[in-house]
Amino acid sequence: CCSRLRMDQQETEWIEAPDGWGDDATQDESSDSNHVLDIFGNTDPRESFDYKIKIGKDTKTIVLHGFKLDSDETDRSTGVTLWQAAPRLSEYLQAQPDILLQKRVLEVGAGLGFCGITAHWLGAKEVIMTDGDSHALKQMRANVNSNCKSATGDGDDVDHSTITCRQLLWGTAHAQKFLENNGQQHYDIILGADVIYTESSIEPLLDTVACLLQKPDGRFVLSRHNKWFSIENDMIIELAKKRHLNCTIDAESEGILIFHWGDK
Repeated sequence: CCSRLRMDQQETEWIEAPDGWGDDATQDESSDSNHVLDIFGNTDPRESFDYKIKIGKDTKTIVLHGFKLDSDETDRSTGVTLWQAAPRLSEYLQAQPDILLQKRVLEVGAGLGFCGITAHWLGAKEVIMTDGDSHALKQMRANVNSNCKSATGDGDDVDHSTITCRQLLWGTAHAQKFLENNGQQHYDIILGADVIYTESSIEPLLDTVACLLQKPDGRFVLSRHNKWFSIENDMIIELAKKRHLNCTIDAESEGILIFHWGDK
């Protein structure tokens, strides 16, 4: 069962830095090899993020292991720390758990995995947590392994039929390949928290969502806290409309944008 937590042999070594995205942000093997070896070797910048989530009348503590926001590791790879939009999205999901119940959920740019792990414990039928970043995937898989042990039996194993981590680079071609590799199944809910860093990442993200989101009732829930390079919501909303995705901004949850097909 543990093999699904390890890096898939077909995954691509790919690193997302805060100041770049896409092909230009991909480093060649020789320049990146030291980072791959060293990023998790230095204990000084490590940090644990502890959160309690509400599951009905109960609570569960989620402990995420990653790196400090101001560490060199975060400068090299955006997905190895916890950005503020993730707790905000987790709180939104806890307040409306019915939107996840028995749904197929995909998280894009999942990083340390907080929102996907939250969705898992709130009753999603299946959660696939994705990131393009190789470093983030390594830490994400460790966090799933430590936070998603089965609640039945001896509790020693993660049920990989309900939650797993996979690499997903953004763009239509990558999304179509992802569909092919995952049984052509689309997703009822797609989650994303602080996943937009540059203007060049917006359209590949939305193309990915448009390719993978279930029609006609699927929802893409986007949480934004940091607006890098002054990227406003209006730009994202207009680009989404070109893909027939309309947006509702949740008035009671700051920074939550909900995208849906057509006029729904």
